[in-house]
Amino acid sequence: MIKNVKKILSILLISSISCFASAQDETLSEMTELMFKNTNERNFEALLNMTYPKIYDMVPKETMKNMFVSMFEGTDEMSIDLPKLDPEYTLSETFTDEDSKTDYAFLTYDMSMSMTFKQESFDKEGQDLMVKMFKVQGMDATFETDSKVNVSAPNRMVIFLNNETSNNKWTMLNYDANSPIFVDLLPVGVIEKSKDYHQSIMLEAKKKN
Repeated sequence: MIKNVKKILSILLISSISCFASAQDETLSEMTELMFKNTNERNFEALLNMTYPKIYDMVPKETMKNMFVSMFEGTDEMSIDLPKLDPEYTLSETFTDEDSKTDYAFLTYDMSMSMTFKQESFDKEGQDLMVKMFKVQGMDATFETDSKVNVSAPNRMVIFLNNETSNNKWTMLNYDANSPIFVDLLPVGVIEKSKDYHQSIMLEAKKKN
């Protein structure tokens, strides 16, 4: 049981780490399409090159690449099936954090995936615990079998960032307020705006439901 929990926590951490004026809007739209394309093609090197580089101060790039490869290509213990991404998405306006001289914007979209455990299964108690763990991450999970879980992840959010740290180029970072390293990656003003924006997205979704 503990072994299974550790696997899920690892996956959630990786997935949370793991993808303008008129000209800038066009740049971010193109970057969004490229992110989906690279994800569908499992082009991990390209995805990592698009990622906000400060994260590599904490997790070496090669380590992240190896983790992505293990996740999506599968191991003896587990495999992940991520359907082709071609979702409707929303790009926010561009904001500027004057203190850090950071331009940023938000991308939101829905995604789904399934995870199959090849050597282990979950009893009712284990399934309930894992469903709750996913719920904390803003995801809905249902078990198809005792070893396969389907996950719906609505309102995933990516932060596009452009500042001195990114060499004044647009880069991206998945939003995850629950990650212990998230607050160390971004300027305070960007973090605060990110939380407010994501909360507003979640509230709007709740109203519709």
